[in-house]
Amino acid sequence: MDLEDTPSGGASAHAPDIVSARQLLGEYIAACNHRPPDAFLNHLGGQVRKLLDEGIAPAHLRAALERHRAKGLSPSVLPSLVHEVMNAASPATPAAHRAWTNPTDVVAAYGDEL
Repeated sequence: MDLEDTPSGGASAHAPDIVSARQLLGEYIAACNHRPPDAFLNHLGGQVRKLLDEGIAPAHLRAALERHRAKGLSPSVLPSLVHEVMNAASPATPAAHRAWTNPTDVVAAYGDEL
């Protein structure tokens, strides 16, 4: 093996972006005007840890934590906020109004009911 060869096994690949519950909680605290009580932070940290262990993306958690901080809710509602963030309907443009028209194939549309 030459010294200039790239090792096999992806050793030159970038490490995955690993985010810890402690890091997310630190970001949460930094965004607060005043530090929340320890009991609140311990409960919130436990929720964050559970959600990370479940495989929830850090981006979804950050968005949910921002909503949580803005609303001043109980730590126990964090999973609901994550669900809200992950499954929020994207603002779709409303469909243009289309006037009703008779079907071109009446038998296919209504069968023998007419």
